[in-house]
Amino acid sequence: MKNSVESAKNFNEILGFKDLFANLKKDLRFSRLGKPFKTSENNYFFDSGTGKVLMVNEDIYLILECLWNTDEFDRLLELEMSSKNLLNGLKEIEEAVKSESILQMPPVKKMLSHVDAPSNQTKLISLEVTERCNLRCKYCIYHEGEAGFRTFGTKDIDLDTAKKAVDILSRSAKEDVYITFCGGEPLLRFDIIKDTIEYCKIKLHNKKVVYNMTTNATLITEEIANYWASLEHHITTVSLDGPELIHDQNRVFCNGNGSFQIVMHGLKRLVEAEGAKAADNINYNIVLADTSVETLEEIQHFFRNSEHIPAGSSLSTSYQITSPEKTSYLGVGTEGDRQLSETKRQRIDPLIKWSVDKLNSGISDIDKQKLISKDSYDKALASIHNRMLLDEPVQQFPMNGCCTPGVGRVYITVNGELAICERMGTSPFIGTINEGLDYEKINKHYINDFMNEATKYCNDCWAVNICHLCYKQCYDRDGINISYRHEKCLEYRVITEQRLVLYHEILEKNPESLEYLNEIFYG
Repeated sequence: MKNSVESAKNFNEILGFKDLFANLKKDLRFSRLGKPFKTSENNYFFDSGTGKVLMVNEDIYLILECLWNTDEFDRLLELEMSSKNLLNGLKEIEEAVKSESILQMPPVKKMLSHVDAPSNQTKLISLEVTERCNLRCKYCIYHEGEAGFRTFGTKDIDLDTAKKAVDILSRSAKEDVYITFCGGEPLLRFDIIKDTIEYCKIKLHNKKVVYNMTTNATLITEEIANYWASLEHHITTVSLDGPELIHDQNRVFCNGNGSFQIVMHGLKRLVEAEGAKAADNINYNIVLADTSVETLEEIQHFFRNSEHIPAGSSLSTSYQITSPEKTSYLGVGTEGDRQLSETKRQRIDPLIKWSVDKLNSGISDIDKQKLISKDSYDKALASIHNRMLLDEPVQQFPMNGCCTPGVGRVYITVNGELAICERMGTSPFIGTINEGLDYEKINKHYINDFMNEATKYCNDCWAVNICHLCYKQCYDRDGINISYRHEKCLEYRVITEQRLVLYHEILEKNPESLEYLNEIFYG
């Protein structure tokens, strides 16, 4: 009889927490307030408003998970948990709301923007030297129907346009400025690159100029290699996917023949010209079309054993970019969202999984530094380590990982059109080289329209304050089309949860090993 009375009393007290639940939700979904997650040893809750991660016991985890999944307080009564444990769990959550200020993120009604930032802050310009390319890499974004601004074209930038682009940097308040030559294959017009650099030496004589070039290396002659290596500050990014069999699967000439042998001849010339500085001045970009363990191991062996790639060279990896598709919004935490998330979870970010498996196998610290995945792995952990962390819930929300359009960096097409960056894909331009930045367009497309659309969905999302998604792949020629972004948002939430788990797995076992992340910028 006593147990029945106590159960009834507990039941009434439990129902008393309904008001707290309703007040925290504010007529929105509970799932926006945070994310419960597990490591192999502990249960945690990530709080959206403060960035705090709290370790919780099993009962509290089950309560938070139930609220997150169902968005219904009464579903707590269906948990296989005694009324006493349920009541105690709710009391602990209430105490954490008061003492830790969790579960109190305000609605996302507006995002911070800096469109009024002065244009003299530009420090990087990317010049589309040519639309042409001597390769036809099978995954290139410029194939018909892919994710680029255009298809393969025939135009080259003219020197007058390139000089006007340099003039943008001459008006910059920054002492260090950067010029990136890209394409197409920029070395198809080495003459324009050289003339632009000579103009920079005059126009930017009072600044430190760092020259960057992204190239497939097939056109590097001794003359080009020696000239480029003679520049005081420069970086070359060579597109190279791995050993011949892997590289030639996708990086082919227009006639379908593989490019590996010719790439290696060009790379050898550049390495010889760079001499002792080759490891510092030459980076390598690997596009992963096949992420099987066998393929990753072959790529790893190639880059760390090739006689033409100096020890200590920096590597970056990326996945094959696919053309964005319109998808319907499911709602964060809804049944459809959870089902699709589970599907994505089985096959997302295979490079990080491979990294973890390699590290768990007990490789040495030296070998760890040599992993082809090191850059991706470090940035994945840094995105959690260097996240926003506050005592009280945030009151202002960033525009995810979006830059300030036209400030910091500008991409100039062969036609002299200004774009946010080379990774944007189809989207409205933000001005012309002759008329400058068009602030009316920037305000409309990249501030007001983006904010109006994004807040509808970011307001529903627990990852809003650690989101690094930018403008990329949520536009078409006419402007914002957020339906392109829904699938990317879902994938990003899955990735972020995986990163939370990975980071806290390491934190539990070897927290000192994470200290180096203080120096890594995620962006």
